[in-house]
Amino acid sequence: MLRAMTPWTSAAAGIATAATLLLHTAGLVAAHHGMVPGLKINAGAVNGAVIERAGRRLVVYGDPGSSLRDADTVLFTHARRDVVWAGRALVEGGAKAVVPAKEAGLFKDPAGFWAGFGTARFHDYAQQSTKVPGSPLAVSRTVQGGDTLEWEGLAFRVLDTPGYTRGAVTYVLELDGHRIAFTGDLICGDGRLWDLYSLQDAIPEAKIGGYHGYAARLADVLASLARVASAQPEILVPARGPVIRDPAAAIDRATRRIRAVYANCLEIDALRWYFGDDHVRAKARRVLGPEARINWMETAETIRKTLPAWIVPIANARLILAADGAGFMVDCGSASILNELEKRHREGRLASVDHVFVTHYHDDHTEAVPDLVQAFGSTVYACPQMVDILERPRAYRLPAMTARSIPVAARLADGARWRWKEFELTAWFFPGQTLYHQALLVRKDAGESICFIGDSFTPTGPDDYCLPNRNWLHPGHGYFACLDRLQQLPPDCLLINQHVAPAFRFSPAQIDQMKRTLQQRLRLLRDLIPWDDPNFALDEGWARIRPYAATTRPRGVVSAAVVIFNHSPAPQTFRVRLNLPAGWTAARAPRAIHLPPRQEGAVHFAVTVPEHANGLHVVTADVAWAGADLREWSEMMVTVEGALHGRGD
Repeated sequence: MLRAMTPWTSAAAGIATAATLLLHTAGLVAAHHGMVPGLKINAGAVNGAVIERAGRRLVVYGDPGSSLRDADTVLFTHARRDVVWAGRALVEGGAKAVVPAKEAGLFKDPAGFWAGFGTARFHDYAQQSTKVPGSPLAVSRTVQGGDTLEWEGLAFRVLDTPGYTRGAVTYVLELDGHRIAFTGDLICGDGRLWDLYSLQDAIPEAKIGGYHGYAARLADVLASLARVASAQPEILVPARGPVIRDPAAAIDRATRRIRAVYANCLEIDALRWYFGDDHVRAKARRVLGPEARINWMETAETIRKTLPAWIVPIANARLILAADGAGFMVDCGSASILNELEKRHREGRLASVDHVFVTHYHDDHTEAVPDLVQAFGSTVYACPQMVDILERPRAYRLPAMTARSIPVAARLADGARWRWKEFELTAWFFPGQTLYHQALLVRKDAGESICFIGDSFTPTGPDDYCLPNRNWLHPGHGYFACLDRLQQLPPDCLLINQHVAPAFRFSPAQIDQMKRTLQQRLRLLRDLIPWDDPNFALDEGWARIRPYAATTRPRGVVSAAVVIFNHSPAPQTFRVRLNLPAGWTAARAPRAIHLPPRQEGAVHFAVTVPEHANGLHVVTADVAWAGADLREWSEMMVTVEGALHGRGD
């Protein structure tokens, strides 16, 4: 069962109160001092909007400073736990919680979500945010678009405004001659979005699932912004960031910025190769409008003739076959691939499978690797950045994870070069489709050069359509690093993506075009995103708890770490605070870590589980630094098994 979470230590309760989010500027101070008569806004990590009438108090979002003694009603716009925390104490103190009907289950029974997610997180292609409450909240009323909520003579009109979450709502209120909209996380600042990864979703009209739906709910965001604009509010009070005093201008800017970013993404969309032009046009119309035009990059040169005889395609794996019949596998993601190898071995067409190179961690490339190793005694090769995720996949929360550990016997330095049979091989860290990705250059003596690039490119562009894969856009990192590497390949080198039948190659002009497009994307994202670097909005895993899941016993100790990557261009000191279930204790005090730009570090902790604990619990971490205060941001699932006899279940 899930238990309520309480702060690790009250001494840390004020962490980063002065370091509110980057857009918390003078606008909130003005609001606090009476911008609208009858409305007070308490600025903090989440805004607390307070209305008092006839001795009663209604609060929108919550009380970020824990200064209110009581409240009659709390209005929640969506079920994100990094916002919901602000209203929890008021509801537990007796206030009535009003929540969106479409997200009521996440308020009432988050245990149902977490119980299923323990296994659903493997082979996960839905790609929905897991910033879900860790414990239930009593719900008094649910609302949806078209409803009106009456309170002390005031009427809150409810609009459905999905986008940042699937079932979010907005409350529109006429108060003392002013029309105010409480929009949650739909928009912030002068027309910006908090992130893009939270918007990953399926696109039914384009016939693709959540994994391939890059920021798919941008279309919902635009529709919701238009719905808010039609209500003609004078003021927007978001859940986070400054009050928006010119809603029409902010919504117009957000609309233009969103469309510019999305149009840029479609110009070099890898999915155009897989699903065709009509697929991309369908996506474009959702966001860019019915007359959308796309400035597509020309498709790369494809080599549709038969591959060299020494490369054998087997589903989405490739067998490098030496003259003496020995094999070197690139990936092995299914039993059918292994069956084909065993058949070839029985028939005398394959003497052995000496080695296997795993391009990336996705289950369709890794699931059968342990069986291949067992069947043929193959050696697994990997660069340092790949070793941990292959050997400890259960410690990660990422798309399309296998649960099966793959021991890496041959650990290669980035750029390592060696010979196998009549081939020269070079391994590179190649963080394209995922952050955890590598590539293999194979040169046959007096023959061809082939670079196995996993799933990082198709002939129409980069495979960066799944934001939770952690696709970075820093110079020298992510796809910029991959494009730099492509420029270093031999001129006649062919590329193989194992999901693409023909080999292909980009021209120098196409590589330059992809670089320019990504550089422009960065510039556009800087206008759309409030953080000091857009990668905070692209990379959900910039702050994570490692391991993601752990199992222990009552009185057991769980060792873990909050791992942080500083995407900021400036050095930052990150402060971390744990939120633990009642009765749990931590052996180490809250800590801070100073990180240079574009560097990763970890804050380690050890948690002792009480003897009465049992079942599944969620531990979260607050992360704060110079410009931000993010509560209950990262999570870890801890399962306590074998409760002490008679000591509570």
